[in-house]
Amino acid sequence: MRRLKAVLKKEFAHVFRDPVSLSIVLVMPVLMVLIYGYAINFDLGEIKTGVVDFCRSQSSGMLLKKFAHNRYYTLVDLTGPRPVQTGEQMLREGSLHQYLIIPADFSRKWHGEGPAVIGAVIDGSDSNVANLVVQYNQRMAADFGKADPAGQRIISLDTKIFFNPELKSSYFFVPGIVALILIMISAFLTALSVAREKEAGSIDLIFLSPLTSGEIIAGKTIPYLLIGLICESIILLFAHFWYQIPFRGGVLILFVFSILYILSGLSMGILIATVTTSQKAALFVVFLITLLPTIMLSGFIFPLDSLGPVIRSLSRVVPATYFLRIIRGVILKGAALKHFLLEGAVLLFFSIGFIGISMKRFGHIRRRGR
Repeated sequence: MRRLKAVLKKEFAHVFRDPVSLSIVLVMPVLMVLIYGYAINFDLGEIKTGVVDFCRSQSSGMLLKKFAHNRYYTLVDLTGPRPVQTGEQMLREGSLHQYLIIPADFSRKWHGEGPAVIGAVIDGSDSNVANLVVQYNQRMAADFGKADPAGQRIISLDTKIFFNPELKSSYFFVPGIVALILIMISAFLTALSVAREKEAGSIDLIFLSPLTSGEIIAGKTIPYLLIGLICESIILLFAHFWYQIPFRGGVLILFVFSILYILSGLSMGILIATVTTSQKAALFVVFLITLLPTIMLSGFIFPLDSLGPVIRSLSRVVPATYFLRIIRGVILKGAALKHFLLEGAVLLFFSIGFIGISMKRFGHIRRRGR
């Protein structure tokens, strides 16, 4: 028993000697339960819907009021000189899920001269969301016909799917996989590089050199930045020729935003390595803050509109949330640079912020080593 007690004491000392790894092991299950419990929700919380009403009658007004009073729909009036073109533009920039077109003869046909038809133009870049929008529209049209006091009538929906007419799931998931792979590879590479040198003690030799902390970080990020861009190019080429995924936007636009996104991942990896004590702990932290949030909180699988307010607020600090809008918008919708200025600014903020904190951490470790 004395010998067993000695081994137990040694092992417990070994476990508690690395509090970072221990805290990750204890905290990760709780975080996973919370994230999965709130994020796994296939219902849409909000369907942002533009309205083009060419009829402007009492019947069309009642129909729009039916949509407006439903908790799933948020209506946006597209009244203007070119409402259809405005709706298409808003679909391209991602500010609408769909827009409805009520033709000028809607009221006449609704009152008995033929089937009343309304058009629905839906953003199909997210095939899951597009399918849900189609189902919700059909239910709303059927309910409106049944509620008519003059007797049950039928509204016919003429639905068009933009950007992904066949609603192929690969169009939605492959760009998300690109975002997931880039953030994981970039964070893993730099975190392991710095953590390995810390464990081996070779980082002290770098600190003894005349290099500044900024120069060290630049030297460690630029090679991996090029590797990340090459990796992205290979994935996109494979996706285009194997899965027949279209590339409707500008390559240069995508790569400009990709540089910001990869830089945020690289600088995040360096920051993780400076606050952890071992390669194992660095790997755990990278996994925790890249893989899980990217899959669950960025819109990679589950629509952000289906998340609760607290979880949705957490998605705003996940870099993949912004890059997913960019890569899907550029590849599937042919969106331009002007459509993603906010997302680009946020990614730039992440990159500068992580690099600045990493430089301070490097300076702290350097002074402590001396």
